Amino acid sequence: MAGKQLATDKIQSYPKLKMNFPSRGLVESQHKLSFEVGDNIEVLCQDSGMKGCWFRCKVLQVSEKFLKVQYDDILDCDGPEKLEEWISSNRVAGPDKLGIRCIGRLTVRPQLQEDSSDYSIEVGAAVDAWWSDGWWEGVVVEYDVFGSGHLHVYFPGENRISEIQRKNVRISRDWMDDKWVEVKGKKGIRSFINSSLTDVSSSASKSQGTAKI
Repeated sequence: MAGKQLATDKIQSYPKLKMNFPSRGLVESQHKLSFEVGDNIEVLCQDSGMKGCWFRCKVLQVSEKFLKVQYDDILDCDGPEKLEEWISSNRVAGPDKLGIRCIGRLTVRPQLQEDSSDYSIEVGAAVDAWWSDGWWEGVVVEYDVFGSGHLHVYFPGENRISEIQRKNVRISRDWMDDKWVEVKGKKGIRSFINSSLTDVSSSASKSQGTAKI
């Protein structure tokens, strides 16, 4: 990225995340998803430090507007157990920085089971990268970094670039009207970063695509 200073850090493996998610004001959708106890879902976090990350969960209880979920990969900060909490079942996600996501999408959805291992991924493709115990929404900035087969992925939610192994990347989709829809991506992503951003954090990940945020 000519003309830009990229802060770099060596990414190490780390213990499982332990946290409590703060409550936020909610914008609710009139469209309600139907989930049942035992369903495997993903929940989008939009809090600073984790913005744009889909965490895997299992539904434990269902009420009219809320779901009690247990996170697959996050531990409760108050103990050794997996984090459990009540979340809104019809919260609308905020707009994304790149303007490529579906307007009105919700912050809960079924787990995406599609196998993307055989997909051809190009610069500008919208992807999710497995990183820091969740699937992070991003856009491919560079492919086959130094002949390694790894990708440089830009995460707009946290304004950073990371090097991710191809096996830890899937094609990104949005869940709208009870079906998966294509996310078109950002073909001019390099120009966008060069012209619009002044402080992009860059990190290299070569161990399971994980990072400490």
